[in-house]
Amino acid sequence: MSRIGKRPVALPQGVSVTSGADFFEVKGPKGTVRRAMTSDVQIVTKDGNAIVEAKADVAPEVGSRMSGTFRSHLNNAVTGVSKGYKKGIRLEGTGYKAELKGSTLTLSLGLSHPVVYEVPKGLTVQIPGDSKNTVLLLETVDRDLLGKAVAQLQSFRPPEPYKGKGVRLMVDGSPTASPVLVKIRQKAGKAGKGGKGGK
Repeated sequence: MSRIGKRPVALPQGVSVTSGADFFEVKGPKGTVRRAMTSDVQIVTKDGNAIVEAKADVAPEVGSRMSGTFRSHLNNAVTGVSKGYKKGIRLEGTGYKAELKGSTLTLSLGLSHPVVYEVPKGLTVQIPGDSKNTVLLLETVDRDLLGKAVAQLQSFRPPEPYKGKGVRLMVDGSPTASPVLVKIRQKAGKAGKGGKGGK
């Protein structure tokens, strides 16, 4: 088996794992995560740990290929239901703002029309009052869901490389009133020709 696949996943207090022929489910204080799983491996819980291992009737090389993958999925799920995943987004630009009504998020991003985004089930979005409607705080137990949501929101107005305007990621734990933004590679603006009488 792969080195990653051999590592047991510690189960914090209040977290449980169940698995079937083609799935596993992790429950904890924050919620539940369910994932499809190949029939080549199984999850065994023992002494407060969960271990992904190849089934007895599966060739060792097949189980080895999949053990590391599902060990990572399992570890992400355990972290999600015990601690949760959070990400902050800042709308950087003049007039950029967000409005949340129920599960409908409306974004003003300097386009000719507002962008409407339906918050998927399992994802919580908050707009802090001290952010002037320019900060979104996303929280979920599902790491994959969070990654997809962040990617989709950024696709509406990707940060441009000159002034950094767009949908920007915040450094984890930064304040909402004056957030620290994840750096992007910026380009120097085009300089005009200097001097007089230039051709």
